[in-house]
Amino acid sequence: MKRSRSPWLSWPILFVAILCAAAVAVKSCSIPDRNFSQYEGFREHFIAYPPKSDLPNAQELALLKRHRPKLFLPVGHEGPIGFYADYVAHGVLRDGKGQLISDTVTRAILNKHKDDPGAVFTHKPGGSNPTTPVMLGRIDRVSLEASDGGQAELKVLTYHAVFRSSGLVAGLGSVKAGVLSVLADLNDWHQLDHYTAASVVLGPDDAPIALMVQQHNYIHTYLVGESIEPADDGRLAVDVAIRSNELYPHRQGRVVHPAVRFLDPDSFRYMLGVTDRPFLAAEDVTDPEREVEYILKFLPPDDAFYTFKGFLGERRGLPGRDGPPGADYNTLPALKPLSSQIVMGYWRRGNKGDIARFEASYGNGGNLLSFVAGQAPVLVHNIECLRKAKSGCELR
Repeated sequence: MKRSRSPWLSWPILFVAILCAAAVAVKSCSIPDRNFSQYEGFREHFIAYPPKSDLPNAQELALLKRHRPKLFLPVGHEGPIGFYADYVAHGVLRDGKGQLISDTVTRAILNKHKDDPGAVFTHKPGGSNPTTPVMLGRIDRVSLEASDGGQAELKVLTYHAVFRSSGLVAGLGSVKAGVLSVLADLNDWHQLDHYTAASVVLGPDDAPIALMVQQHNYIHTYLVGESIEPADDGRLAVDVAIRSNELYPHRQGRVVHPAVRFLDPDSFRYMLGVTDRPFLAAEDVTDPEREVEYILKFLPPDDAFYTFKGFLGERRGLPGRDGPPGADYNTLPALKPLSSQIVMGYWRRGNKGDIARFEASYGNGGNLLSFVAGQAPVLVHNIECLRKAKSGCELR
């Protein structure tokens, strides 16, 4: 672990810093005294792009089933559970004043209160013994500007794994882990983990061209043929990280992955491989033991699973330990358009071009969208080049 440069750092200050560093494992963004769903910009986004109430049609269902990702778990992991059957059915729902709404919560009850940012669902573990793992699938469509000036229409198949709780990263470090283990269960930092989503991006021929995954409070996009390859059956495969549940492209054996809480400029430089690890950073660890077979289920995009404005887990005292809102509150409002998320997530550690574009935009006082603007043509070029098996072109 990288130590503080100052020998005069007092233990109280170090203790606070350790708490801040622990937030690496927290995927749900937080704002003091209010839910992240109330962050400025979300309301305007969902007015402009209201969630649909439709389930996938027959053709979409076929695509979702065909391209469902392979999911690998570490030793002893419970695996994905059913959101309503195994999680919501075992808990209580209260309003913002703490008044009981229901101690027998159903999908209908949760949806009735999905627009209340003060509502709190508290899961009561121990009453569920799921026998069949579940992932939730949905399909969206996005447009990216092609290199010839036209529009490339892409399908994005998103699969959410639902975990009962989220723990801290396995590579937290002995000092941080030791202090925090006195305060809380490192395996149960907050209830519910549903931002663990793998999005398979399909090209015009409905073949996978990219995988986008949520890792903590940022997104990472991997291109097929560059940094990820399909399995023998044509499906993409992901590993679930030890304790934190973060998703990474499947690799055999123990793999250590750099991780930060947010991609602020300094943290982004570290993730790009420009600087040494900052104190407020840690490592995820994947070490897949087994592939889990799961049932694919579907909910409409306007369901409470995606749109709940309250807390879908117990409210707890330490920073970052509150339950998250719905799964659609997965990133900053400015990045909510799916095309922006795909582009924003396309960065490669050590890539000189990515580093230069970052330094010319976000790293030079711009915002995240300035990086997106510079990175979009590169992503499109590389997708097109890989689809041609790099015949007559080179990756940028």
